[in-house]
Amino acid sequence: MEKNEPDSAFVYFEKARLLYLENKDSLGVASSLVNMAINQTDLGDYYGSQETSIQALNYLDTNDSSEFNVLSSIYGNLSNVAEYLKEPEKSNEYIELAIKYSLDSTSRNVFINNLATNYMHIKNYKKAIDIFQEIIPKTDSNSTDYARFITNYSRAKFLLDSSYNPIPEMLKALQIRADRDDLWGLNSSYSNIANYYLDRNQDSALYYTQKQIEIANKIKNSDARLASMKRYLLLTMDEFDKSSFEKYQEIVDSVELARMTAKNQFALVRYEVEKNKAHNLKLQNEIDKKQYRINLQLAIFCMVLIIIGLTSYYIWILYKRRKVTLELAAANRIKESQLKTSRKVHDVVANGIYRVMAELENKDKIDREELLDRLEIMYDKSRDISYEVEDEAEQEVAFHLVVSDLLKSFSNEYRTVLIAGNDQAVWDMCSSNLKINIEEILQELMVNMQKHSRADEVIIRFDYDGSNLLIFYKDNGIGMPEDKKFGNGLSNTENRINNLKGKITFEKQFENGLGINIEIPINK
Repeated sequence: MEKNEPDSAFVYFEKARLLYLENKDSLGVASSLVNMAINQTDLGDYYGSQETSIQALNYLDTNDSSEFNVLSSIYGNLSNVAEYLKEPEKSNEYIELAIKYSLDSTSRNVFINNLATNYMHIKNYKKAIDIFQEIIPKTDSNSTDYARFITNYSRAKFLLDSSYNPIPEMLKALQIRADRDDLWGLNSSYSNIANYYLDRNQDSALYYTQKQIEIANKIKNSDARLASMKRYLLLTMDEFDKSSFEKYQEIVDSVELARMTAKNQFALVRYEVEKNKAHNLKLQNEIDKKQYRINLQLAIFCMVLIIIGLTSYYIWILYKRRKVTLELAAANRIKESQLKTSRKVHDVVANGIYRVMAELENKDKIDREELLDRLEIMYDKSRDISYEVEDEAEQEVAFHLVVSDLLKSFSNEYRTVLIAGNDQAVWDMCSSNLKINIEEILQELMVNMQKHSRADEVIIRFDYDGSNLLIFYKDNGIGMPEDKKFGNGLSNTENRINNLKGKITFEKQFENGLGINIEIPINK
C-alpha cells in the first residue's frame, strides 16, 4: 500500500486472511478483510469494499474492547463508501459507530472530520464548522491530518459564506501535503483549489486540474482520474460542446447513481439477511442450550425421586419384615410359655391330684387333715405356676406389641387410631418402671379421648431425640376449652409425668381437636 501498489497489497492481504482463517484467528481475518476493503475503496470498487467490510464484521465481537480498533476502521470505511455512493445519512450512521469504537485520539479526530464533511454534504455548514473548530486546535499543525482538517474547514466556511476566500488555507494545506509527499492529500488539494477557481479564474482552474490529473495517474484512482478529466474537458471545450457534454454527463451520472443505489441496496439486503440468519442461529443455539439444561435438571430430579422412592420402599420392606419377625418371635415365645405351663400343670397339679385320687381309692381310712395338707400343697404349687406365667409374660411379650394392642383397642368402625414410631428399639432403652408408667399414661389419654373428645381420628407418634422419649398425641375432636379444669384422670397423668421428671404441653394452635406433647427423659 505504501508503495502505491494496491493490486499486490490486495493479494497479500488475501493470503494473510487465509492463514488467519486456517489458524482460527478471527481478529486477524477481520483485520485482513478491512485492509482489503479500504484497498477496494481506494480503487473505486465501492460495492466490493462494502461487501468485504460487512464480511469482516461477522468475525468480530462488539463487546470485546480488544477488537474495537478494527471495528472502528470497518465503520470508517463503510462511512466513506456511503459518502461515495451519495448516502449521507447512512454515512453519518457508520461514522458515529466508527467514533464510538475508536480508542485512538488521532483516528478519532479523523472520523470526527469525516462526520463534519457529512454535515457539509447535507448543507449543515454551521455544524461542520463547529466540529472543525473543536478538532483543529488539538492537531499537530505539520501533520497530514491538520492539512485535511483545514482544507475541509475552509470549504465549509466558503460554502456558508461565498464571499470568504479559502485559498490561503487551501494553499497551506497543499504545502504540508507536498512536504509529506501525501499523494492522496495532494489530489484532494488540487481538486478543491481547481473547483474554487472554476468560475473565477479558468487559467488557475486549468493549472490545478492538470496537476490533479498527474497525481490521479500516480495513485491510479479511477474516480480521481474521471473527476479531473471531466473538469479538464469542461475547461477546454467551446460553449456548444460544453453544453452537450454537461447534458451527457447528467445522464451518465443519473444512470450510474441508479445502478449504485440498486447494488448498494442488494448488498445491504444480503448483509441484513445474513445478520438475521446468524442472529436466529444464535438464538436457536441459546434456546437449545436452555432446553438441554431444563431436560438435564428434569432428568436429575426424576432420578432423585426414583432413588428416594426405591430407598423408601426398601426401608418399608425391611421394616415390615422386621415387624413380622418380631411378632412371630413373640408368638413363638407365648406358645413356648403356654407349652411349658401346660407341662408344669400336668406334672405338678394333674399328677398330684392323681396321687390323691389313688390314695383315696386304695386306703380304707382317710386322714382328713393329711388330705387337706396335701391339697394345700398342690394349691400353693398351682399358684406358684400362675405367678411364674405372669412374670414370663411380662418378660417375653415385646412392649411395642403391648402399646399397639392398648391403642388399637380404642379403634372401631367409627374411629381410626393411627400409630407411628412404635419401634421396639426405643422401648428397649426404657426401664420396666418407665414402661409401666407409659402404659398407664397412654391408657388414661385414650380413656379421656373416648369419654370427652367425640373424635373419629386419633394420631399417636413416638420419637427419640437422643435423650428424651417424645410422645405426640393429636385428635380431631371438640378440643379442650382454655378455662376447663383437668379431671382426676388427666391430673393423675400430669402428676405421673412430673414424677418421671418429664413435661406435658397442650397445643393451642389447632382450630379443632386436641394436641398434646409429652417429653420424658430416658436414663440408659
